[in-house]
Amino acid sequence: MDDELPASRAFLRSVDWSRLEHGGGSAAPGTPMVLAGLAHDSAPDAAARALRHLWDDLLHQGSLYSATPKAAVYVAAVLGESHGDESSMSSRHEIELLEWLAEVAYAVSVSRERQLKEWFGPEVMERNPLFGEVRAIRPLVFTGVHPYISDAHTDVVEAALLAATHLLDAPELAAYIDVLAPDIRDVLGVSSKQGYRDAAISALAAWGENVESLTASTESTEEGASWNEFWNSGRGPVDNPPF
Repeated sequence: MDDELPASRAFLRSVDWSRLEHGGGSAAPGTPMVLAGLAHDSAPDAAARALRHLWDDLLHQGSLYSATPKAAVYVAAVLGESHGDESSMSSRHEIELLEWLAEVAYAVSVSRERQLKEWFGPEVMERNPLFGEVRAIRPLVFTGVHPYISDAHTDVVEAALLAATHLLDAPELAAYIDVLAPDIRDVLGVSSKQGYRDAAISALAAWGENVESLTASTESTEEGASWNEFWNSGRGPVDNPPF
């Protein structure tokens, strides 16, 4: 991959957050201060607060804000730096970050675009330039996600494949579809989490693959919420320390 992620801390300092906003207002000075809590040497309560900020303010129920793309690059950079260092963060923390990136990618997916056009008309994409901005960073975000597809923890692998599945909507990443489709089918498609399975089935079907066996399997289990329900729901408390 040609896209190189920036150093996370340097990137956090380089962004002019005063020009950006999140769901609660201006991203300065709060967002960089809070997101610094994702660093591997931060206190557990700071990390939990940073996760809440990601879910509640920077992508609340799938809404994009001007600070969201920068936050996504930062999260990808944190993940990229942490992979392979077992002392840096727990697998549960990695899963939270990977799921958040998955939701960022889903928010600008083709299926989401189709849904928004049905609701608000064909001009909706032109009215919100953030769609293009987030879509432009998908290859860079994928760089931070990709190493976790071969992680030692199954739950982390599933979360990474979920993020990759939605990121592969990017035309620039089309070459990875054939490479990752078998894992998306064999791992994500049989996950115990229905939302993960739904995402796999939807993507595989869009890529022209036969998903009848996966669909039949999904209909026979009720564990977990569907991906649309997961995406549109509140994330709940994340007060437990993630490290």
